[in-house]
Amino acid sequence: MGMATLLAGGTAVAPADPGAGSLESVPGVHIATFRMPAGSIYVNLPDDLLPGDTASATVNPVPAAAGERDQARQRRELNSYLVELDGQRAPASQPVRTFTVPAGAPRLAVVLFDPRGRPAGEVNAPLGAAALPPPSYRLPALGQSGGPVRITGAFDGDLSDSSVKIGGKPAQPMAESPRQLVVRGPQEEVGPAPMEVSERGQVVARGTYRNVGVRLSAPTTNLLSGQHTTVTITVTGVEALREALPLRLANKSPDVVHMEGGEEQTLCVRPDDIGPSGTWTKTRGLTGVRAGGFSIGTELGQPGPQAESSSPTEAILHGELLERLALDRPARTAAGDALSPGAYQIVVRGAGEHGRVRLLLWRDGKTAGTLDGAVLERRTARTICDVRDAAAMARQPESATGDRSFSELGFTEDGAFAVHGDAGRLRLVLTTLEGVFSIETELASP
Repeated sequence: MGMATLLAGGTAVAPADPGAGSLESVPGVHIATFRMPAGSIYVNLPDDLLPGDTASATVNPVPAAAGERDQARQRRELNSYLVELDGQRAPASQPVRTFTVPAGAPRLAVVLFDPRGRPAGEVNAPLGAAALPPPSYRLPALGQSGGPVRITGAFDGDLSDSSVKIGGKPAQPMAESPRQLVVRGPQEEVGPAPMEVSERGQVVARGTYRNVGVRLSAPTTNLLSGQHTTVTITVTGVEALREALPLRLANKSPDVVHMEGGEEQTLCVRPDDIGPSGTWTKTRGLTGVRAGGFSIGTELGQPGPQAESSSPTEAILHGELLERLALDRPARTAAGDALSPGAYQIVVRGAGEHGRVRLLLWRDGKTAGTLDGAVLERRTARTICDVRDAAAMARQPESATGDRSFSELGFTEDGAFAVHGDAGRLRLVLTTLEGVFSIETELASP
């Protein structure tokens, strides 16, 4: 979702091979970087490029100097270089580049040429396999200040006819493919604000976006071997946050400093830990390995579950549950018992670990058949913060583990099993009111 970086100790040094390129990936974009004494040229590409795609990239020359006069001179020097995409060469001063990825290409070459037309650097961006555009537009709920904002959906790959407004202000374009549009988030903090996405002059999606600030600071930025300091991570703009927010912390200089808790770790910005002003802070210790510059970076993830699935619960069920079933078609049990359409009573009994149950079907006071089933628990695809919360809950007595009665999981007497047709088989499902647990089994066609 974006990066905040603490660069400390030391000054920028020109690379031994001016123009030598590197490739970094963040959500939504591949960033090809060419570093030179005058500064760097960045090329932002969609991270989902496929052979045959029409797509757009942006080129951003950034001077290395701090003074305005030196910056102006360096910018002129950087703008005299040329960037080639798919054989199409244009000055680095041209910010938006629309191109076609060659059909059958294994990768996309991004080539830098000096002002005399001589190759000065090359980066090869990976290409993916065939994929269709998403069926609908999806907007992120939040992002990091100044970081990429990735919107998925059906686009034409041409940045010139796409636009995004956040809080009523245009967002800077970064890259576009037929499956996504990526813009740069606002630098200033923006609370929950309207987001509007347009394609070819038409608004195609609206949503609400929260711009989150992430800042790193340390009292000491030059460490010798064995010396210690503390880096403070400050997250702002998270007032009224409802779900835990993953924040990845990465030590990019492990040969210079060691970071408390591991060189790569995920911190969880939890609603209960956020101050009244909407600020969250955490510290990590740093220990010097050798003298030199070090870099600590962050990457903000999206909060909350993204998908759902069901799996057998870990609980061992005991007791009985009396329920109803209205069968609207002939069926049979796995043991071959024939079941005619009509009303049935079902006695559900616990039958072992992993939520296994046995269902006894009764009709007109007589046993009609027996089925094996299971109690399933609805689970969500979670962030690492949610996984940690779930692990903590599993250690608590009220979690769905150990011996449990049906009522403890939320099942009530005299409920009705639903009947779902599925590829020639019938699935019987009884769900709790909260929808977390369900009893499920199958019937075969006659």
